[in-house]
Amino acid sequence: MKKKIILSLVLLVSFNFYPQNPKYTNSNKENKYSVSIHYTGNLRNNNFVSNNYNGIAGIDAKYNLYGNPNYSIEVGLGIDYFKAREIGYQLDLKNSLMVNPNIGIVLEVNKVFKPFVNLGYSFLTAKYTIQQSYINPSDPAFGNFSSEVKYNFDSFSINPGFRLFMDKNVYFQTDYKYLPIKSNINAHLISFGFGYKF
Repeated sequence: MKKKIILSLVLLVSFNFYPQNPKYTNSNKENKYSVSIHYTGNLRNNNFVSNNYNGIAGIDAKYNLYGNPNYSIEVGLGIDYFKAREIGYQLDLKNSLMVNPNIGIVLEVNKVFKPFVNLGYSFLTAKYTIQQSYINPSDPAFGNFSSEVKYNFDSFSINPGFRLFMDKNVYFQTDYKYLPIKSNINAHLISFGFGYKF
């Protein structure tokens, strides 16, 4: 997971050093960066990811790569924290982070309302410990033992939403994120929170 976060940060930072033509970018604008903190809701739809994790909170960082009066293009990195639900006496599911590097387009409708859609790739690893015991618990050689199992639920993500600016820098944001992980595992996340542009 640490390698995935580092890779995502490197990709995000590399856009800052990409040569840009001032004629076609918003390099003359002041507010290129934005950071938002949000609540993440995980809608349950009867699969491993939705049934076994509660969305808790997340953070999004964006960099405005290009802009004109009609729209702007942003690259970003989102990190969401999920709390594991209790799934059984012998299965100890661990909390998890989802890392989501993305790129999106923001429509400059007006100064207050700015809808957007992002496309990205999400990395989520489910880890749980299996507790097992043998028939003869009185024998120290045949006591309890545990083993850790990992499953990766990585997927493309589609993320529409909108921002409502309360002033030039502070905004409210809500969005929906769809992850078609597998044919029978589709995650649906809804988030809302506040951000700051600088």
